[in-house]
Amino acid sequence: MEQERKQINLAFIGFGKVGRAFARLLLSRRRWLVGNCGVEWKLNGIATGRHGTCIDPQGLPVQKILKGWPKHSDLNLFHKGPSCGSRADFIRQCGADVLFEMSVLDLSGEPATTHIREALRAGLHVITTNKGPIATNFRKLTRLARLRDVRLLYEGTVMDGAPVFNLVRRNLPGTHILSLRGILNSTTNHMLTQMEQGASFEAALKMAEKKGLTEADPRLDLEGWDSAAKLSILVQALMGGSVKPADIDRTSINEDMGRRVRAAVRRDRRLRMVSRAYRQGGKVVGKIELQELEIFDPLAAVRGLSNILVLNTDTMQELAIIENNPSVEQTAYALFSDLVSLL
Repeated sequence: MEQERKQINLAFIGFGKVGRAFARLLLSRRRWLVGNCGVEWKLNGIATGRHGTCIDPQGLPVQKILKGWPKHSDLNLFHKGPSCGSRADFIRQCGADVLFEMSVLDLSGEPATTHIREALRAGLHVITTNKGPIATNFRKLTRLARLRDVRLLYEGTVMDGAPVFNLVRRNLPGTHILSLRGILNSTTNHMLTQMEQGASFEAALKMAEKKGLTEADPRLDLEGWDSAAKLSILVQALMGGSVKPADIDRTSINEDMGRRVRAAVRRDRRLRMVSRAYRQGGKVVGKIELQELEIFDPLAAVRGLSNILVLNTDTMQELAIIENNPSVEQTAYALFSDLVSLL
């Protein structure tokens, strides 16, 4: 007997590299979703800051939009129906079941927090890759999702598509995370690796910017804010703490790094930007530190764009998750895996 198909309507806020990679992934997995989940999807709306907004209740022509990008990237041309004067209008009018919030990171959490709050209040599930709102408003947003009986999922906020939150949620029931440490920022790790090979700080930064590795504002990487946002989410979601990014002691990397990096290499050690959290006097403390590590430390072996997270637990002792040289496709997969968990 053929499985009954369910229709699910989607909407995007943000259509940058991650959003477009996710749209391509949805197209490539359309048959898989039908065969394994009994679900047909339709993209009802896309809202962006630079390329306009469009809603089509019958479903947007995703392939046509992607094929024409970026030469023909005016999304307003695909809009059908009443105009949208605001993101709140877009959320109310798009007719989606799931909103994907993929706007640019802002450490204040806005305007993404408002987008997510409006969607949850309207009864939409929300899936996001945006660290800002989850780090700054984790408890408020997760409480609102519970009250509205919808889901707020955020796997892509830390370590791209690596299953961090889903691993703990689904596969470590009853486990208490005592502490954690890791390398969470690909940009600074790539720069430190380049400096180990002789590049100056300035040359390593220019290379990272040329490759599109830095945040829109590189200071978010260099001053540890990106790592602090990710560590804040880990602390709140996995350790029950209430640490916000501004509460976390941070170390920056600067023009002096090249000399320090190569001095560590001569001692057969490695300099790494380490994010760590631990319990102290009933609280959870978070720190971002530039640490000189022994060569046999698993964090010392993580080079380039790769990330690592080591969880110290009361049931499984230490568990390490390593993601080697992730790209935008891995972040897109986090959105996809969160979507599948809703079905």
